[in-house]
Amino acid sequence: MSKSGEKEWLLELRIELDPAAAKLCELAQSISKCEFDSSPESVAAIKADIKKLVAESKLFHDDLASWFCTEEEIDPETFRTRMRKSRHDARNRLNHLFGAVQLIEMSCTDAVLSGMILDMVAQLEVCLSLVDRTQEEPIPGKFAPIGSSAYEVVISDEAIGSKILVADDDPENRSILERLLSPCGFEMEFAVNGKQAVEMMGTTSFDAVLLDIQMPEMDGFEVLAALRESGQLRQTPVIVVTGLQEEQDAVRCIEIGAEDFLSRPIRPALLMARLNASLEKKRLREKVFEQHFTPELARELARNPDPMKMQARQAEVSVMFCDIRRFSAISERLGPSQTVDWLSGVMGEFSTIVINHGGVLVDYTGDELLAMWGAPNEQPNHAELACKASLEILASLPAINDKWRPIVDAETEVGIGVNTGEALVGNIGTHRKFKYGPLGTTVNLASRVQGATKFLRTSLLTTGRTASKLPKDLRGRRLCQVRVQNINAPVNLYELQIEASTEADRNLAAQYELALDKFEEGNFRRASALLGDFLLSVPHDGPGLQLMSRVVNAMLNDESSGGVNPFSPIWTLPGK
Repeated sequence: MSKSGEKEWLLELRIELDPAAAKLCELAQSISKCEFDSSPESVAAIKADIKKLVAESKLFHDDLASWFCTEEEIDPETFRTRMRKSRHDARNRLNHLFGAVQLIEMSCTDAVLSGMILDMVAQLEVCLSLVDRTQEEPIPGKFAPIGSSAYEVVISDEAIGSKILVADDDPENRSILERLLSPCGFEMEFAVNGKQAVEMMGTTSFDAVLLDIQMPEMDGFEVLAALRESGQLRQTPVIVVTGLQEEQDAVRCIEIGAEDFLSRPIRPALLMARLNASLEKKRLREKVFEQHFTPELARELARNPDPMKMQARQAEVSVMFCDIRRFSAISERLGPSQTVDWLSGVMGEFSTIVINHGGVLVDYTGDELLAMWGAPNEQPNHAELACKASLEILASLPAINDKWRPIVDAETEVGIGVNTGEALVGNIGTHRKFKYGPLGTTVNLASRVQGATKFLRTSLLTTGRTASKLPKDLRGRRLCQVRVQNINAPVNLYELQIEASTEADRNLAAQYELALDKFEEGNFRRASALLGDFLLSVPHDGPGLQLMSRVVNAMLNDESSGGVNPFSPIWTLPGK
């Protein structure tokens, strides 16, 4: 391409990008003049972030002249390198802006400021889209005028299947919107007046609302006020689509809480762009919940965050800790990069299993995963779900090792502990970081039970409280009574029974439990004989070997044999 062709292409880019950047500055200035309500501890931080937003917007606008210079000739051989550098710098500046917007949004509780922030997000997306077009072949004429593409409707993946409420008393207007949006994959419902719109919003979850202003019974302003009063404007974006064109009407709508204001005649591409931006923001909110919950529950919470579900409350839950064995030794050998890849791959598999079994992903702490069942939604079979997820994690290890053994040069092994009981559950994070999970002794005991797998040389343990809530064919064998660190009450530990267990397996489990009963009764010789036969069949059984060791020690310390220590069937674990 000639130098003149590249220069013409840059001029076309600037014709689009310069006014978009100017609009960005205008929006930032409007935000800086906005009077907003927020908690006293948040006001200073929000004002600082707004100041940064104004400064970064101006820098982005001012730097366009150097990033995409149209005054000098550019050598065609270095054009792509120049554009790559300019695109990097421009995206970096936009990243600063997105960061400031996100911080404001996280701290903001004011509906007016929230609406202005959403406008800023939409304009940032416009600028980002134009900057990203510099990756295309620099052919003059590719930057078509706005008018020629105004009816080119683009639907985002996030918008497909979204439920839209159209509130408009004019049947022709409703028909136009239905014909425009239904073929794009939207699910449409309609309200013929403002009162009906408010009623439908109270009974149905919508992803967005297209709202007319002049309607009978309640006009659009009254609808917006009612939705703001109910708190629904924070969760459901409302785009005003009206024949009114006066600036004061748009200002009033935005002040009440509308996300956008579009005047008729409708420009389909602009309407779709606004819907896409609104639904993308809503989808990002769902993704926050999807870090912890099933996709179905994440959508429910994003659309209708029930304060009672998120508030801290007492609930019976089942808690699972899953720890990767020998992580420190393996990671030291692998180095940081491969360790992160391995850990991410393994935890990704485990997380999918938890979510597929209806669990809540509470946290990752290094090489340990914490999950919970029983909240925020009630799950009567939460103990069974937790145990089946744990068994599936164990069942996934052969495939995981086939994939990672050549890289890790070691087996990926885990220890899993499950406990059931009352816990305080709710959002245990902060206003900047959402984290839903449990607190209390139930959680601490689950962690200790996971640690006990090391001493019993087994992969999966549950407490007696969990085992009591399981079907008989899943409950497995009772291994011992233990006392763990920092928890005084003794607890029974169980090993789950896998679905593929045979009659012989069940007989061996019963033989072990009989030996355990004799040991706890103080009949050490009978316990020793039973365990001896048991270990002939399963010589490497960790719990069996540990129990035999305890039997031998008890025999040596038996007072009748000259021992001095009184016998206790409760084993105090030597560590966490």
